[in-house]
Amino acid sequence: MKRAYKSANPLRAALRACRTHFMSAALFSGLINLLYLVPSIFMLQVYDRVVPTRGGGTLVILCLVLAVSLIVFAALDAVRMRLLMLSSMRLEKRAAGDILHRILGAGQATPLQRLQAMRDFDTLRNTLTGPAIIAIFDAPWAPIYIIICYMLHPMIGLLALLSSLLLIGVAVLSDYATRNGVAEASKQANINYQLQDFSIQSAEVARALGLRNALVTRHLSDRAEVAQIQGEVANTSGSFLAVTKFLRMLFQSMALALGAWLAIKQEISAGAIFAASLILGRALQPVEQILNALKNVLSARDAYRNLLEFCELPDAAAPRTTLPKPQGRFDVINATVEIPGLERPILNDLTFSVMPGEIIGLVGPSGAGKSTLLRMMAGAIEPTSGEIRIDGAKLDDWDRETLGRNMGYMPQSPTLFPASVHANISRFRSYLEPAGPDLDRRVVNAAQMAGAHELILRFAQGYQTSLTNREGGLSAGQRQVVALARALFDSPTILLLDEPNAHLDSGGEARLVETIEELRQRNATVIVSSHRTGILRSVDKIMVLRDGEIQVFGDRDDIFRTAASAPVPAPPSPEPASDVGQLNQGDDGRDARQGGA
Repeated sequence: MKRAYKSANPLRAALRACRTHFMSAALFSGLINLLYLVPSIFMLQVYDRVVPTRGGGTLVILCLVLAVSLIVFAALDAVRMRLLMLSSMRLEKRAAGDILHRILGAGQATPLQRLQAMRDFDTLRNTLTGPAIIAIFDAPWAPIYIIICYMLHPMIGLLALLSSLLLIGVAVLSDYATRNGVAEASKQANINYQLQDFSIQSAEVARALGLRNALVTRHLSDRAEVAQIQGEVANTSGSFLAVTKFLRMLFQSMALALGAWLAIKQEISAGAIFAASLILGRALQPVEQILNALKNVLSARDAYRNLLEFCELPDAAAPRTTLPKPQGRFDVINATVEIPGLERPILNDLTFSVMPGEIIGLVGPSGAGKSTLLRMMAGAIEPTSGEIRIDGAKLDDWDRETLGRNMGYMPQSPTLFPASVHANISRFRSYLEPAGPDLDRRVVNAAQMAGAHELILRFAQGYQTSLTNREGGLSAGQRQVVALARALFDSPTILLLDEPNAHLDSGGEARLVETIEELRQRNATVIVSSHRTGILRSVDKIMVLRDGEIQVFGDRDDIFRTAASAPVPAPPSPEPASDVGQLNQGDDGRDARQGGA
């Protein structure tokens, strides 16, 4: 099931799709604001017509008109809220999928951007059904109320205009005074949540090393800083809100006083006194509503800006020409991976080729760049410069979903998702295709090939055992074989395995060697990194990385012969298997010529 490519910026496209709902809501807002005038007109008619003439019949008719008008008012308000809710739902349907795709696939996004993107989207979507959007729809009608006040008397219109301008000025000052504080508090809060999540995931290490009190103190200190910023923002916005309420109540009372003074001079009727106060209050209400919801308005504005920036990042889901199933040829051309702040690149101008069906052993000391190279070849990260080609096509030219189904990738730290073992091995295919015997067969075949089938059957619920967190209660070795089964699911033609034997015992490593031999029979291309040289007996070629550069790359037997004939230097580190001069040693230190490799 391939996602249809919609737009370079899914947020803009989704908002355009909601335009009809917004325009309809604006139309209903206009009708609602017209009906807001009914109580004022009712009061004006009661004082000017009913009371002087003692007309009971007129009062009954006016009451009926008022009741019908308010019923229509309530119905229109309900319809407006329904339209806004539908726009929120449409925004969810149109944009949520694209944003999630970008979160999981935008290679240039920072981890914080990925974590924040969906929260920003939910903030924006929830704002569409809150009081802030109602105030925004009502705000354009404030000039209409001012004009009506002017029709009652120019002095009342002038008071309404000056009052509105003053409250708008207060709102602008409030925004200016709180803008930086809100942004800083939001940024720091997101960073704190990220740090707290990591501490929760590492709670066992914290307890074992006596870090709990230190971590709690650290998090409390971070939270105190955020709370201080939020407190300052709340004090500032609260002061502006109090000033706004004071001014609105003052101006309404001044409108009543001005109306009474004009009535004394017989320039307006007695009913117009109260009508002027009500209409002026209605003209000022949207400004006060926006100030009441200022935090939500600012959050929605920042969320919109962040999402626009995030959605402008290159999307790997752009339409691609469907290419044939990959055969497994890799061409790495002048590939360099750099991280800002590091003195030297992690990978420095690598160029090499891997033919279909070759088994490549990747060795080198810690920090040599082995994991980074495999991640780059898998498309998990992009090179700073240079390019990766598979079967002659650049990695960017492949549809990532299609390529991923034909590639098995096992990271150094096997990450299992909080779902069943079956769902993890099947790569959640049950969400894209009917679950049934065929999917079960493919899952079991992958587990058997990885040597995980018997192990999984010993779990509490077998393949349906739920992994409630990223470790799922499994040992490191158990997670590793389950992750290997996931990499082998659906018989991919390309396998990239990063330290697949790091946590395996001798029996597990022997089964891994058998698995690699089976992959050779299938003509699969396999690149496997390891610090333990026992697995090198199954490879065709060996690549030795050191300091991000290729030190040696050639036929396994030639490299072993060269290593065997060279004097063995004293090991500089406890990782002898990573050095070319010590490839003639097995895991237990025996000479390779005696059967170690």
